[in-house]
Amino acid sequence: MATSRYVEIRPDNVPADGIVSFKNGFPVLSFTVSAQDGLLDPQSIRIVGKLAVYSDNATPTPTPAQDGDGLNMNSRLGIYNVFDQLTIRAARSKMICEQIRHYSKWFNTYTALSSSIGDQISHLAESALIMPNSELFRKSVVESNAAGTKISSFSAHLPCGFAQSGNMVDLRPTAFGGVQVEIQLTPDANALFFEGGSVPAGKGECHYQLSDLKLCCEVHELPADVAAQQQGSFQFNTITSLYTSINSANAQIQYSLALKNLQSAYMTFMPVSNINTLTADGQATTYPSDSDAGLAAIKRVQFLKGGVKYPAEFDYVNSYDATNNPTNVPDPQIVKGLYDAIVPAYHQVRTSIGPTNMNRGYTMTTGTGETAYNTVANGGAVMGLGVKYGIGDAGDDFSQEQFGASIESDLATDNPIGVFLFFKSKATLLYSQMGVQLIQ
Repeated sequence: MATSRYVEIRPDNVPADGIVSFKNGFPVLSFTVSAQDGLLDPQSIRIVGKLAVYSDNATPTPTPAQDGDGLNMNSRLGIYNVFDQLTIRAARSKMICEQIRHYSKWFNTYTALSSSIGDQISHLAESALIMPNSELFRKSVVESNAAGTKISSFSAHLPCGFAQSGNMVDLRPTAFGGVQVEIQLTPDANALFFEGGSVPAGKGECHYQLSDLKLCCEVHELPADVAAQQQGSFQFNTITSLYTSINSANAQIQYSLALKNLQSAYMTFMPVSNINTLTADGQATTYPSDSDAGLAAIKRVQFLKGGVKYPAEFDYVNSYDATNNPTNVPDPQIVKGLYDAIVPAYHQVRTSIGPTNMNRGYTMTTGTGETAYNTVANGGAVMGLGVKYGIGDAGDDFSQEQFGASIESDLATDNPIGVFLFFKSKATLLYSQMGVQLIQ
């Protein structure tokens, strides 16, 4: 039986004091698992470290966030608030194997639909600092270092297709070689926000810091049947991310994806004015909204392929409205589309979505009251539109035809809405002595 060893790797690019801060000039975090005789289990990769939040940038010591500052982060994301982009590279050639932009936005929806509330308040709270309650998260994570003596520690996995493919990575120089994990950090103004909706005097330099960082992983010895091989391949589902904006009641989105095996597509929304500002939670996933902070219900959705309705030849029509549905629960068919786009029902074992966090009973006003979008129970608001392609795990070919979506809503004012689009497709990695090739 092959044995394994656990490896701890320090970052490639940390300052002398070991403290990484976006504000202080370190926006990228990089780790390299070097080439060696062994098989890397990518599912075992963990980013380990400590997170501290400060309300200013005073020198020599900034002031820790504390009760009364009103400084917070998205409670469902935990440490993933600060992971803006994830890139996996082959260390030998720097070839990109997988790259997920807007990683925190993707993870917000992914974890809402693939983990239960029990998961989030237990092992995810312990390992990734997730706590699906805005006030409790603020007190236990953001303000944990209020006295300057207790910094929150984390050991977070990195959900992505490469890590969750179920394949082992041959680290030999003549095979796949080393693996480089690169994390682009989120700007402080997008990771943090003030619950009062305005920046208090003297708090404009608030920021987060990461320290004691390392990557942990498990490397197995080479079995005899693998030692003779120096080439191979493995498949995994990867995420392609795009960003656009809409600002009308009848929005049209069209993209040429050049993806041959598209599994699903989904999109989430956020007012553009809420992105990268300390006065709003830029990581939330909410309904489109008007400039008066009222939500705009989605009335009709069409998904298109080459300009033709596909895979459904009918419109997704929201059968609920404010008159007939006082609780403002969205149409179940729209919810199911998002559900299947993230994790199809036949693969699903747990979730945390429901009428509590998928309703329209909130406003886009940042605050601490029950109607504020950032205080919605069970981790905050969840909203998105999704569609699954193919039967089972078989996808569809979008290499020659455009993906499209038509969205009819109640948007009535000039309030640009940012749309984060995510496309899940099957990719194949080929590796040999000649290098690594990615086929999508």
